[in-house]
Amino acid sequence: MNHLFKIIAVILTTFMVVPLSAGASEGPISIIGKQDGGIGNTTNYLDEVPNISVDPKVNDIIYPLFSTPAIKEKNQSLTIKIDSQGKEAAGWAVKLKPTNHSALTETYELPVQKVTEGSSHWKNSSKIYDVTVQIPKNVPEELYDLEVTYTANGQRKTDQQPHSVKVLDKFNKDFTFLHLTDTHIGSPRNLGNQDDPSTVSPGRLKEAGMWDPDPKKRWLYLQKAIKEVNLKNPDFVVVTGDLMYGQMNPQEYIYEYDETYEMLQKLDVPVYLVPGNHDYYAQDATLADGAKYWEQYFGPQYFSFDYGPYAHFIGYNSFDWHKFDRSGHGTVSVPTWGGQIRQEQLEWVKKDLEENEKTAQPDQIKGLFSHHNPLWRDRDIWPQDDPDVQKYWKQYDEQHNPQSIETLTLGEKLGIQYDQQWHGENAHELIDVMKQNNVNLSLHGHTHIDDVTEKDGILYTTTTAIELSGKPWVGFRPFQVKNGNVTSYNYEEPGRSVPVYENGDTESGVMSLESEYKNPNDGHSTQQTVTIHNRLNKAMTVTIPIYLVKGDYDVSEGTVKQNVRSGDRQYVEVVITVPANSTKEIEIK
Repeated sequence: MNHLFKIIAVILTTFMVVPLSAGASEGPISIIGKQDGGIGNTTNYLDEVPNISVDPKVNDIIYPLFSTPAIKEKNQSLTIKIDSQGKEAAGWAVKLKPTNHSALTETYELPVQKVTEGSSHWKNSSKIYDVTVQIPKNVPEELYDLEVTYTANGQRKTDQQPHSVKVLDKFNKDFTFLHLTDTHIGSPRNLGNQDDPSTVSPGRLKEAGMWDPDPKKRWLYLQKAIKEVNLKNPDFVVVTGDLMYGQMNPQEYIYEYDETYEMLQKLDVPVYLVPGNHDYYAQDATLADGAKYWEQYFGPQYFSFDYGPYAHFIGYNSFDWHKFDRSGHGTVSVPTWGGQIRQEQLEWVKKDLEENEKTAQPDQIKGLFSHHNPLWRDRDIWPQDDPDVQKYWKQYDEQHNPQSIETLTLGEKLGIQYDQQWHGENAHELIDVMKQNNVNLSLHGHTHIDDVTEKDGILYTTTTAIELSGKPWVGFRPFQVKNGNVTSYNYEEPGRSVPVYENGDTESGVMSLESEYKNPNDGHSTQQTVTIHNRLNKAMTVTIPIYLVKGDYDVSEGTVKQNVRSGDRQYVEVVITVPANSTKEIEIK
């Protein structure tokens, strides 16, 4: 019973974090006819109301962003997109600065090569500039914050984007990346099985760290996953949505978006983000529209990026519904949570793949990632002999985009009974586009389980959740590419991801992969000892960043990948392979 009281106290605390909207509607019906169907100017998202959005993170710089970083080799050009909000701009200055992870202090000026008028597929603005700069040869191989300063209408303006540029010595033909999904900051499901409160334990409550006032203990499960990802140090990470919960009170996004943005900056690798249904609900009579929050915190809902000549990826929004269909009641009740991609986005994906194909080398990896898996259509999964299912699809086919209230209500009822996977349009059409353009990979989340399906030359992987509800455990999926082929994507069979916790045991709180520093790793020590614990059943290669006082050092174990002197600091990066179920120690003096 004490456990139940703890759960209730945490949930009540969560509800009290922000006040409920005084003008919340009891349902979505009042906004019919006013919707804009997605991102854009709308009377249903009142930009002039001060508490609708807290401190937008996407301002002048619209590429590269924290959520869509640029990965560049030294001496390469980088084109930055700047939205000057209609103002004439000049006097450009561009810098790379150390991130929140780095103990180094040096900044690097990026010479401006040219400035031209630009455009954006996602940002409507009367004045966008393409500012092309060069990455100098002396910039160390690191992840950086980007800072751009310019003069607009006689005033100097400065904007920054954290973790938005990764500088490399060279792209690796053989590379690694990780797939994470369903982090669900703010989710009450982290506290235990909703159908069986007895599953809650002190261990699980500790790992959830739900709104713990101590930042080191808050969302502990996610902090541990991020630490393990940083140890693995992949070339990049993709995160396929449901970053938060967004389904407990009408204006939850006000604080969950801000919390999510800060938490994900604990990642010390380039990260690419797409939305899931929990990030994109239009709650509180659609006043609190997740689509608007996404744009102001993370930018585009779909985009593409290259890892040099060796990979081309598209991240797309698979919760691409009319705003009315995404609407909720400001509670856990929402009518639609399954996937869909509408025609405009589908055409963009098709065009992007066709343009890439013109210059792609023969062994280039081509991947798509989104929250929902287009293989799993509700039309195929829901039982066709259920009269309510027959009624639903008849109504849906007669009127959708948006649907009617009656259809949405029935869809919610059937979704609770059978769940919603890919619920709407263009699953087959999207798969056809993928096949026509030789796509190799399709990465997804949503179900909180691991699944691997190979079909028509495409590898479809669904990865378990980082949220504590993940099955068979909380985990992430590692991908290894060699000579243009995906050679590894499982930790173990059948198709399982890497468990964040030892043996998948959340209650224990013991990490599968962990490093411990004897001294603070802040650049003020002249020696360091790092102990790495690998509690997994496979050998793991990890990267250990070490910041020391400027000097010459010897390393006892592993391979020194970088040894960089910056100001009065020395940065030594050591790569070491730790055998299965064992511990290694690195001494550096």
